[in-house]
Amino acid sequence: MPSCIICHLNIDENTDSFKSCKNLHLVHKTCLAEWLMHSQNCPLCSEPYPQSLIDQFKDYKEKKEKEKQDALDKELHKESMKKVEEIASKIVFLKFIETIETLIEEEKYNEAIDKLLDSYSETVIDDNNLNALFLLGKANFLKGRYDLAINFLFKLVKIRFDYPDGFLLLGKAYEKIGLKDKAQWAYDRIKESK
Repeated sequence: MPSCIICHLNIDENTDSFKSCKNLHLVHKTCLAEWLMHSQNCPLCSEPYPQSLIDQFKDYKEKKEKEKQDALDKELHKESMKKVEEIASKIVFLKFIETIETLIEEEKYNEAIDKLLDSYSETVIDDNNLNALFLLGKANFLKGRYDLAINFLFKLVKIRFDYPDGFLLLGKAYEKIGLKDKAQWAYDRIKESK
């Protein structure tokens, strides 16, 4: 019993489940359909298959190409939706930051701190949480809670060493509680973080 030159499984010659090139290299129809997606030549002898044979698999090729395009379109749509969600999330957060900064300007520090603590997560390290840490430090500093300001600001600069405003406010908070050497340490880091 002959075998398919592509999958090497036996071919039942009593059925019409196989085709061949002009050199009689036998191949299953299903194997040939997949092969023709990549090449129109026999995989063994490289002779071109007759156009009449290739045309028999035209529908299969179109179907596979459509499936491939549909999969690409689906992936592109998924990626674009993800980007839209990211942008929407950033816009919402920027609006939130604007609200917090307004509360700080109006000296409503407790309200600003409560809103920030509700949105802050210690387990997530992203720009939103880093900005929340800075604003928590700023609100506590302006409220006169220098110990809490130092706590939040130190967490911030420990995670992100290139946050000059965080080091500046941290230095001012250290100065307020009389730790001049630590204040100088924070001020020295401003230059390093730029």
